[in-house]
Amino acid sequence: MLKICIVGLGGRMGHALWECCRGLADAKVVCGIDKNRDSLPNGCNVEVVPNINELSVVPDLIIDFSRPECSMAVLAYAKEHNCAVVLGTTGFDYDQRDKIKDYTKVIPIVLSANFSVGVNILLNLVQKTAAVMADADIEIVEAHHRYKVDSPSGTALAIGEAAAAGRNVNLKDVMVAGRDGITGERIYGSIGFSSIRGGDIVGEHTAMFCSEGERVELGHVATSRQTFARGALRAALWLSGKKPGLYGMNEVLGLDKN
Repeated sequence: MLKICIVGLGGRMGHALWECCRGLADAKVVCGIDKNRDSLPNGCNVEVVPNINELSVVPDLIIDFSRPECSMAVLAYAKEHNCAVVLGTTGFDYDQRDKIKDYTKVIPIVLSANFSVGVNILLNLVQKTAAVMADADIEIVEAHHRYKVDSPSGTALAIGEAAAAGRNVNLKDVMVAGRDGITGERIYGSIGFSSIRGGDIVGEHTAMFCSEGERVELGHVATSRQTFARGALRAALWLSGKKPGLYGMNEVLGLDKN
């Protein structure tokens, strides 16, 4: 049986992951990380500590949807104890991403900005559309709840990366986010981002391909965090027993074969 640790067990994603894992025959949550014991899921009867280095139980796999600084500590622990990691944290800087790649030489990691099956299908469609509609202006619009701290969202950036890959360019070279004031005309070939924050929006993403006389919109709407939790658990079960390396949801879902 796969022994799982959930980072942020008392958070919104932690609750969703706990519910998804309940009753499974081949996986079980054996421990968790959270500083607030008052927010843990109902019926939680596993070891929960505020710092991963305080665990007395070593899991086989860690699921982490936290923040970059926390995730880096989780990855260091995983390397030391030979744990696999399903990593859904967003907002990593380029240095942290390079460090994650170093860790994948030792442990297996599934890294994804979004574990929804639908979003990963969307990423494939965006890449193909960007290649075919080579002259279209690309704009990415995303909306999330008021508590989200990073912008653009990790999923929006992943959509941008997919669009950039379709055109064989680097996103950081063509990305434009947060226009304000007199910005001048749109730069040809740029990929624009707009962010909305409010209420309890789980996650909405739209990629717009705007040409003269027509517009194609590809989008995804999440109505429950369970969709992300189910995808993360699917990745966890798939990752069990894999060799060290950096994997994505394309491999998990078999989309790289299409």
